Amino acid sequence: MVESFLTILRVHPEIALFLTLGAGYVIGKIRVAGHDLGLVTGSLFAGLAIGQIGVEVAPEIKTIFLLMFLFANGYGAGPQFFQALRGDGIKPLILTAVICLSGLGMVWLMGTIMGLGPGYTAGLLSGSLTQSAAIGTATEAIMALPRPLAERQALVNQIPIADAVCYLFGFWGEVFYVAALMPRMIGLDLEKAAREMEGRMGLKQETGAHSAYVPHAVRGFRLRDGLPWPDAAGLEAAALARGSRVFVLRVRDANGRIEPADGATRLHAGDTIALAGQRGVLASFGAELGTEADDAELLDIPMERIDCLVSNSAAIGPTLGELAVSHGGVRGIFVPRIMRGGQEMPVNMSLRLDRGDVVTLMGQPDLVESAGRFLGFPMRATNVTDMFTLCIGIAVGCLIGLPALYIGTVKLSLSTAVGTLLAGLLAGWLRSWKPNVVGAIPEASVSFMISFGLAGFVAITGLHAGPAFIPALKEMGVALLIAGAVCTCVPPTIGLFLGHYVLRMNPVLLLGAISGAQTMTAAMVAVQERAKSRIPVLGFTVPYAVGNIILTTWGTVIVLLMTL
Repeated sequence: MVESFLTILRVHPEIALFLTLGAGYVIGKIRVAGHDLGLVTGSLFAGLAIGQIGVEVAPEIKTIFLLMFLFANGYGAGPQFFQALRGDGIKPLILTAVICLSGLGMVWLMGTIMGLGPGYTAGLLSGSLTQSAAIGTATEAIMALPRPLAERQALVNQIPIADAVCYLFGFWGEVFYVAALMPRMIGLDLEKAAREMEGRMGLKQETGAHSAYVPHAVRGFRLRDGLPWPDAAGLEAAALARGSRVFVLRVRDANGRIEPADGATRLHAGDTIALAGQRGVLASFGAELGTEADDAELLDIPMERIDCLVSNSAAIGPTLGELAVSHGGVRGIFVPRIMRGGQEMPVNMSLRLDRGDVVTLMGQPDLVESAGRFLGFPMRATNVTDMFTLCIGIAVGCLIGLPALYIGTVKLSLSTAVGTLLAGLLAGWLRSWKPNVVGAIPEASVSFMISFGLAGFVAITGLHAGPAFIPALKEMGVALLIAGAVCTCVPPTIGLFLGHYVLRMNPVLLLGAISGAQTMTAAMVAVQERAKSRIPVLGFTVPYAVGNIILTTWGTVIVLLMTL
């Protein structure tokens, strides 16, 4: 019975592949020290286990998974990547370059000292630096070597073995090292520093921008006699002077007529107004206006919530507070969320928008539409992926990677993997500039392709490497574990002292930037948890976008370094 089932898996590798992905999902849910293993790591371990029976999946399928992941990864990172290259955030860019270069240098040094070949060294890089995408670029580089096919396949099978050994410390070791030990190394009280930074940014104060950019309510108030504000503008200004932002949206006059309100709308005793603002603010400030009125007709105001892609140059640079003052179209608009590079940003008066940010707007439809056009491109909810952008982008990327230069017997080329990554970067960047020209790939689709594409690739890699895993683990396990720990800890240490003592970066943002440079979202989350603040994410996004690209290409570079 068991042997029959194993025979089915060997004859029908597609069943083994999806079984591996399903098992990888379950394994990925295992939590250690508060963090999941993740789908990609779970799929690798499941592939190595199921691969013991000998399952062969067509290499073209593995390539398709990889290209889908690389294009989506580039598409999502494109706006932040080119933003950094234009010179914005030069210190995080320098920090990221140094951390990535030192990571490559340490892996090359350890691989050379230990006499590892290109396969084990590539796995040492992907595991210790926690960049599973480097498995793909390293695989392509090895398969392009002028060696017999059997030797190349053996080297490729070494990559996931070394990755599996080094990844565990690379993941949890780095999470603990960055979040728990690094603040002590520079004498930083992380929670206190985060509180102070929040105070400077106004995150814990009832400022105008803060109260306007959180979930809000609309409530009715019947105005009392003797109010000192003759119009809506005066009432709103009085609330703003107290650190709260409210808007008069409608007015029902003494004769029962309901009219929309703007700043010039006159207010009289006995009028009932529909007042929008933060719930806590309405409770306190509204009591000064008069008595609350539950006027269903007055409060029946159409409200819309849409996401807007920031692409207008005029909206990039000024702070949110400056935009709120300079652009009248933001009156009555609330911004409950801003996403940058897949991470939610803390919304406050001093935050500056970047090209490619996705800003959630909430308010009356005409006001939301006006503000959306000012910011860039309002994105109506859709689950439709522009297949032309996706498929032509991948095809063009593969073509970019085909040209090669030969130095002796060594073939130098971008490879279809790196070419597709570059095509994704370009498509994502063009989308942030010309959203009406370049088709949209919804965030959910990008997320699916990134997770499923990489998980499928490493699952197949694990299936192929399965038979060699246990013998290699016995032979190289301890040595690889030690080498991986060194390669995991040295680069962020160099980055810490460079950022703190040379670049003079804010230490809270520095820890977020170090996490981003090593593409470790879990480390950033751990820093946030210890800081009890979302502030570290402000330093995370640019290094994460740049580090993702650099570390992925290191898979190709390390193979070349170990074969020259």
